[in-house]
Amino acid sequence: SVYLATVIGSVTCTGSLVAFGKLDGRMGSAPMQHPARDQINMGLGAATLGAGAVVMGGPEVGTGLAALGGALTTSGALGWHMTASIGGADMPVVITVLNSYSGWALCAEG
Repeated sequence: SVYLATVIGSVTCTGSLVAFGKLDGRMGSAPMQHPARDQINMGLGAATLGAGAVVMGGPEVGTGLAALGGALTTSGALGWHMTASIGGADMPVVITVLNSYSGWALCAEG
């Protein structure tokens, strides 16, 4: 549950910061046009899942915390990257979805 709450919370936090920046005009509202954005998203998702496998594998405390920190970092980058790839006009919908994610994170914590 700690892993799920960490991953979902990280995606929600960084995604919300990007959405705020786009709506507030601190970031450009145009979607990020990176030719390999799908591959980047898949790589970040795979890295997050891999770190989760290490956390679930019952390692030593230090290894588990390092894997949890890795999952936090990669899922935060994933939240930033996915939200930055969406145009500013769709940010109200994105914020609604991210708010839903924060509810799922709370449910994951129990």
